[in-house]
Order: sequence, then C-alpha cells, then structure tokens
Amino acid sequence: MAVPRDLRGRPAAPGRALGAVHRAEERPVPSPGTQGEDARAALEAAVALAVHELKALSDRSDAESAGILDFQIELLLDGELLIPALERIARGEGAALAFAAAMNAHMDTIAGGGDAFALRAADLADLKSRVLDALAGRARADFPQGAVYVGRDMPPSLFLAHDWSGGGAIALISGSAASHVAMLARSRGVPMVVGLGALPVESGDRLLVDGSEGVVRLDPEERLPSPPPSVVAAPAPSTGGAPSARLFANIDTLADLDALDPAQVDGVGLVRTEFLLPSAAEALDEECHLARYRRILDRLAGRPVTLRMLDVGGDKALPGLVEGSPASVLGERGVRFLIAHPDLARLQARALLRAAAFGPVSVLLPMVTLPSERAAMAQLFDEEAARLERQGIAVARPPLGIMVEVPAVALTLDMFTDAAFFSVGTNDLMQYLAAAARDNPAVAHLYAGAETAMFRLLEHIATTARGLGRPVSLCGDIAGEPAALGRLVGMGLRDLSVAPSRLPALRAALGPRSEA
Repeated sequence: MAVPRDLRGRPAAPGRALGAVHRAEERPVPSPGTQGEDARAALEAAVALAVHELKALSDRSDAESAGILDFQIELLLDGELLIPALERIARGEGAALAFAAAMNAHMDTIAGGGDAFALRAADLADLKSRVLDALAGRARADFPQGAVYVGRDMPPSLFLAHDWSGGGAIALISGSAASHVAMLARSRGVPMVVGLGALPVESGDRLLVDGSEGVVRLDPEERLPSPPPSVVAAPAPSTGGAPSARLFANIDTLADLDALDPAQVDGVGLVRTEFLLPSAAEALDEECHLARYRRILDRLAGRPVTLRMLDVGGDKALPGLVEGSPASVLGERGVRFLIAHPDLARLQARALLRAAAFGPVSVLLPMVTLPSERAAMAQLFDEEAARLERQGIAVARPPLGIMVEVPAVALTLDMFTDAAFFSVGTNDLMQYLAAAARDNPAVAHLYAGAETAMFRLLEHIATTARGLGRPVSLCGDIAGEPAALGRLVGMGLRDLSVAPSRLPALRAALGPRSEA
C-alpha cells in the first residue's frame, strides 16, 4: 500500500476533491498576433487545415451531408474568397481579425439577396468559425470529467470549455490565487491549489486536492476526510451596525447565469464578456454576442445588467485574437486592444446597442487610462448607433462607464466627468498598484501586501466619485470578503458585485436584506 504524501502549495479555491490525475501536456502558445508574411502563412495553413477537416467529415457522411460539406470545401478553395483578407494582412492586420472582417463584409454584401444567398451566408459563417478555430489551434482535447487537472498553469478558456458538473479539481505547479482561473474556480466551487512546484504524478494516479488548506495528497486513501466548514457558514464579522448595501452578481458563463437566482440579487454588476465568448469565432460573431446578452437580460427580467467589453491580454488569452503573456499585462489589453482593433470594437458595440433595446444595459470599458480612450469609444458607439438606425434596427444607447483599475485613473477620476459610472476592479488595481503580477508566485507577497495602499486609494475614489455625483461600485475579490464589508460600506462603496458563491456570506454579514 502506498504511503500518503502531502505536498503543500497555496489555497486558491476552497473545497476537497479526489480523482484521477490528468497531466496536461506543455503546449506552445500560438502566435495569432503575427503580421505580414507570418500572418499570411498562418491564414493559409488554417484554411488548409479547415479543408482537410471538412474532407474527412465529408468522407464519413451520408450523401446529402457530403454535398453540403463539399460545397464548403469549394468555397474555401476558391482563391477569390481569401483575397480581401490577404489584402488586409498586407496592410498590417493580424490573420484572425483580417479574415473575420473580410468574411463579415462578404456576408453583409450578400445579405438580403433571398433564400439562396441566405444559405450561402450560413455556409460562410460556418467556414469563418472553422478557420478561426484552426488559427487558434482549438483542436486541443478536453480532459475526463471528475479528473484532477495537473499542469503548470491553466488557461481560462480551457477551464470554461470543461464540464465541471462531474466534479474534479485543479493542482498547479505554478499559478496564482489571484488569477482569473482561480477566480473562476472559486465561483464554480472547483477546489484548486497553486504553487505546488514539481508534482511527481502521472496521468491516472489518484490525487486528493484540498483547496481550503492548500495541500494535495498523493496516493490517498479512497475515503475523503470530512469537509471543512463552508466559508459561507463562517461567522460574519460585525459591520458596525446594519450597513446598507446592494448586492450584484458577477457572471462569467451561461452556467453561472443558469445557477443564479435573480430574486436574490439587485442585478448583474459585471459580465466578463471575454469569458462569455471564449473563442475567436464567437467573439467575432455579432449575432452570438447579441444572443448571449439577450439571454442574460431575459433571465434578469428587468434588473440592471452591466456588460464589460472584451478585456483580453494579461492572463486572459483569446486564442486566435490575442495571446496572454506577462508583457501584455502592461501592454495592449482592455480598451487599448479594442481601440487598436476597431473592427472588433465596432462589432461588440453594435451587439451592445441592439441588446440595450431589450433591457437595462450598462457598458463598462476595461483598463481605461486616459479620458481620450473613453471619448474614442463613445464616438464609436455614436457612429454604430447611427449606422444601425439607418438600417432600421432598434437600438438604445447604454450608459458608458469605466473600470477603475489603473492607478492613473484612480488618481485623476475628476477628469472623467463624461463617464456615466465607475466600477472599481480591485484585483487588477492591486496588481498595478504593487507593480506585482497577480499570476507570478515570486511576487505574491508584494501583491498581497499592497492592501493598505489600496484601501487608501479606494477612499480617494469613493470621495471623488461622490463629489462628481457618479455611481461607483466594486467588483473585485475584496467585494466578496465579509471581513472587508464594514470598511467598504463605511467609505460609501455600497454597490458590491461578487461571484455568486460569495453572495450568501455577504448576505449573512449584512443581515436582513436592505436597500441602499
């Protein structure tokens, strides 16, 4: 009988789970952002892969289905279809955006031409998704339900693509308790431990993950220890006498939405659309955006919904559009990426304008640094609203707010008088305030140690927002900590948006439900 061995890391998401190890292979990150000849070669390779996949599918299909697939193959092999995309690449665009924009333009051209053209547009949309997936290298395999994922780190897109309903856990060699994957794991109740170092396990070994204690056990006995008291059941600290606060939910996926009881929240304070649309094919499909936004609005049935525009970069890769990397934490992410790629920004703006016609939508701009960035996006919304109205499509102009997550914004909030509202993202604000990447274990102590500086900055933000007469909310991890509740409410930060799993703990700390 093997002797149990405990290895200690850092707790990232509470709970315990026992399962067979799935050892992730180290895979090179694709470089979809390359330009010039590299982008042209990448697109041509993706098209070739798509043709290969379609041929294989055609070979094992019935005659009618094979006919449809063969027609799609002919479209892809028609060199005329790629010319506009190659021209855009020659002007400096990346392969994914160039191909998506060219295909969208082609579909717009044939739209409204009758049933035959509508069928061709559907084929083109299908081909667009297939080629974008090929560009992103999305052929990677999922792992078994109930398995313990073991790897150096875990991309958020992989977490979101996996079905966790059968249990499972995450044990990472590196990683961070402040990463987006950790945030997602806490939201979904998936036990997670990070910073374990080299783990001497192979696929199929049994592993117990204790995300509450930050420990994994090799060769555990089959019986699970009793679970620790739930954080929800922990005694709530005093908040100094029945403070009033409004509680909103953060939504990352449609599964989060389905699990949410709308009657228990004042609305949705943050939809991270980059997680809601985790592939390039989805992110570059306006109808896909609109369908998901409408589903959220329908479920919230009149309660306010705040949708954040795509925030990619840093530890949030969007395969096929942008790769995550430490360099992009301080580089082209958030609104910077949207302004640099206006085709993508305009597509999402159109979907948001259309969605706002169906319910109370507000729009958040991520990682704003200067007032000119908000102004540029406001102009873009104006232009797309006018374009949709000329086409006779119903739109409404949603309030446009900004994330306060860059210290430069936090200290110059009085210059953002045109912003309709502010939302403080404490996770990124802490990261930038401490100059310590939240997914880098080597500087985790600096990240955590910046809390005092951040509370001072939060007080400044709350005071400035109050002086401007602008609503301000909080949507980072600190908003979900009962221990911080009294201090936050005391500052006037009374609109808190948290992962659904944190709502019961906050509700318990607040006492009987009260309105602000």
